[in-house]
Amino acid sequence: MLRRSLFVVALLLSSAGFAKAEQASVNATSNTDSCVFSTVSFATNFASGRVDDCQQTGSDSFTLHLKPENLPINPSPWYAFKVIGREAQPKPITITLMTHNGPARYSPKVSLDQQVWAPVAFSKTDQSIQFKLSASKTPIYVAAGEIINNVTYTRWLSDLEQGEIATLGLTVENRAIPMLEHRTPNSQDWLILIGRQHPPEITGALALMHFNNLLWSEDPTVSAFRSRYNILLVPNMNPDGVHRGNWRHNRNGLDLNRDWKNRSQPETQALHTKLKTIEAEGGVIRFALDFHSTNRNVYYTMDHDYVTAKGKPIAQPQLVNNWLTSLAASEPYKIENKPSHNQDSGVFKQYMADEFGVHSVTYEVGDNTDRAEIKVMAEAALRTLIEHL
Repeated sequence: MLRRSLFVVALLLSSAGFAKAEQASVNATSNTDSCVFSTVSFATNFASGRVDDCQQTGSDSFTLHLKPENLPINPSPWYAFKVIGREAQPKPITITLMTHNGPARYSPKVSLDQQVWAPVAFSKTDQSIQFKLSASKTPIYVAAGEIINNVTYTRWLSDLEQGEIATLGLTVENRAIPMLEHRTPNSQDWLILIGRQHPPEITGALALMHFNNLLWSEDPTVSAFRSRYNILLVPNMNPDGVHRGNWRHNRNGLDLNRDWKNRSQPETQALHTKLKTIEAEGGVIRFALDFHSTNRNVYYTMDHDYVTAKGKPIAQPQLVNNWLTSLAASEPYKIENKPSHNQDSGVFKQYMADEFGVHSVTYEVGDNTDRAEIKVMAEAALRTLIEHL
């Protein structure tokens, strides 16, 4: 326990150090000097904060511009900023978020502490979101989703109280990629769980957390499962992108979930090395989940009769179909199973099939899915998956 605590402290200090050291670069990227006005200011000097330019367009109206880290990009216009009034009395203001190189995607949420978030009424066009706030000297956080930053992950992993926390590898900017590993002497079978390849995909991050809160609990069913399975959890594959508030990419401007064929990035290389080490030690990877967000709840799967790049049928061909059928029967929510394959896609599920011969699922959660539903479905997903593994 002492070793675990020291490792968590080291990760927290590292994350805090990066946040402090990079405050100037975040401010420069976000042009926050231009976001200070006579009655209000907009600040992004916190982890995951991002706005790319600001304009005052009326006495009480402001336009904030959202621009991608680089192009081309699959557009997911993330934003996160603090609104700070400069007058003694609260002042109603109108904020317009203008997206560049992509449509407006994420509905705004507000918070006073980055812990409790609430939606705010807004109007929307293809490339803009507009809403009203009352700006006061008490900062109000506005973001495209709940802020789950690198420090959040470190603290959350430490609270799971199971397995061994370690560093999978280092990012482009030398941030640690934390992992939680559970080994059982009674089995060579492995379950692999990853998330946050794409920084703005918060609902997928929430689903991963709910899934793992149950998986690492003392619930008798999951405790019995842990006695049969080794588990590798990497909840945050893209710490650089998460810290910077990137739309999609890592620090090198590449989509990690299109890099699994080439594995040109340190983040994908680190996990590949770990999985090949598990295999070299006699471990057998049985299944993997990769958590994401999109415009609806959907499970992107491999074809059940897929023949891998190595010319062999995929193992346990009906595993995913049986699992999702059980999941659909257990809960009233719609289950969309969308099988496909493309050996040149570079996505994680394809990589797992071709490299290890096993099924993997891209677990997608809708951007606006009710938060209670996310929890219910994540827990049900685990319970029904255990029945089939």
